[in-house]
Amino acid sequence: MDDLRTEHGSVNGPTLGTKVRALRKAQGNTLAEVSEATGLSISALSKIENDQVSPTFANLMRLAEGLQISLGDLVTLKEDEGNVSARMTFSRKSDTVFRSTPKYDMYALCSELRRKRMTPLIERVKADEPSPLDGMVSHSGEEFFFVLNGAIEVHTEHYSPVRLDKGDSAYLDSTMAHTLVALDGKDADILMVWLGPSPVGQEDGASMAEAILNQDC
Repeated sequence: MDDLRTEHGSVNGPTLGTKVRALRKAQGNTLAEVSEATGLSISALSKIENDQVSPTFANLMRLAEGLQISLGDLVTLKEDEGNVSARMTFSRKSDTVFRSTPKYDMYALCSELRRKRMTPLIERVKADEPSPLDGMVSHSGEEFFFVLNGAIEVHTEHYSPVRLDKGDSAYLDSTMAHTLVALDGKDADILMVWLGPSPVGQEDGASMAEAILNQDC
């Protein structure tokens, strides 16, 4: 059977691999240059671009940072419809399409809005992870998560494990190695908001919020 995939994806739409390859080429980078920027090997990048492997959450983070785009933009596989000029968008539950990785399934919220400081995601923490410490990672930025369904345990390199049930939340420095584990033999859904490093020459979201709150009435 002929290979129906094209430079822009497959007959079923774009894939993560074709998107990564298109972004790299649009930036004029070689695999070696992206490897240096992300810390991923050339072999691993080639396999990702050819959809031979499903990258872990940590490697998706590294790819987003190395390609200088938000994590939400990376995992959203819809065709680019151009930049959004108004700083508002919304997501419908009926539009939810999860992107699968070995440990998590994830869905980027409000993905139509480009160049946003925060990356909101719905993550499904899979219950079949063999070891709580497998996949403990660190990356830039800070993150907040709120348990929507099920229960998780937060493992970090500096703190004892913490159980979070439905309605519980946590905020942590992403540079501290960490991982999430689903408890009670069931998948757990969480709202995760990641705040990446501040773009050079721009204010971060917290500074802007503080300025607004301190304005005279």
